[in-house]
Amino acid sequence: MTEPRCGHVTSTSGVDRAGAICCWRPTWEDTDRCIWHAETAVPMAAYERESPETGERLDGANFRGATLSGTSFLAGRSLVGADFTDAVLDGADLSKTDLRRATFRDVDAHGTSFRKANLHDAVFVFVDLRDADFRDARLYRAGLTDVRINLETAFGERTVYEDGIVEASDSVLADRVDSAQWVYRELQRLYDENAFPELVHTYYLREMDFRRRQAWRVGNYLQALKLAGSRWVMQYGTSPWRVVATSLLLILVCAGLYPLTGGIREVGTDSAVTYQIDDPTDAPRWLLVRAFLKSLYFSVITFATLGYGDIQPVGGWARAIAGVETLLGSLLMALLVFVLTRSVHY
Repeated sequence: MTEPRCGHVTSTSGVDRAGAICCWRPTWEDTDRCIWHAETAVPMAAYERESPETGERLDGANFRGATLSGTSFLAGRSLVGADFTDAVLDGADLSKTDLRRATFRDVDAHGTSFRKANLHDAVFVFVDLRDADFRDARLYRAGLTDVRINLETAFGERTVYEDGIVEASDSVLADRVDSAQWVYRELQRLYDENAFPELVHTYYLREMDFRRRQAWRVGNYLQALKLAGSRWVMQYGTSPWRVVATSLLLILVCAGLYPLTGGIREVGTDSAVTYQIDDPTDAPRWLLVRAFLKSLYFSVITFATLGYGDIQPVGGWARAIAGVETLLGSLLMALLVFVLTRSVHY
């Protein structure tokens, strides 16, 4: 008599390099399916006795309501389309597991390792992911809805899609760039929903740093320079202190240049005094200090576009510096208002 076989067919259409599979394992107990596709709850001990071999595909496996706490026999297996609804996975090892299109709904995955797992198109709904490890996991298009995380939930400092991106071909490069940016934005949303604003800020900066580096790699120098300037001047729109520091630096640099590029003239009621330094090494110290202080005052009012008129630049170069400082001052003050408004979110 022929031994009854499972016959469960897993459709994996649309999943790269997966292909459909028909299970031909023996049926389990009184069911018409094998232990991996049975509709009834299976004890953890039974799973452990039937531990799959290396490379064995368990696509479409049914773990609904299963208790798999601390288990490791699923690590590195193919579980495309597996169903973990209502399962208990706390402390389980699912590292290097192919979990594309897997469903995790109402699952306790506290402390579960998903390290280096493929989670493309996986669905997580009402899942406890505190202390879970997602480092080097492929999370592109993974749906993380109403999940619970904490500071120990690890996603790593960078996405796995950045590995080998320098050597990637043009056809692969676009997909990796889109995947990395998508994951960074998804992590920002996830941490925002769980009230971790510091980590929202952290992953926003990592996304922007990735975009800047990628712009340099592909030769988009205009975009790269724009992002580099945004990074140094205002930390991608998040740091008002950088805008203030840049403004102070501009004021000090211009104050030092005015006496050396034609000087400035202080207009009094009876006479005008010009502060000009031809050779700083020969000028008396008191004159250098006085000229710098006057230039500093002129630089501040020029930066702030106040224009009292009591001090004027002398010579073409000094006037040009004053004009540039006025324009940059207006821009930096506008940026400061923008950053202060935006930084409230962080």
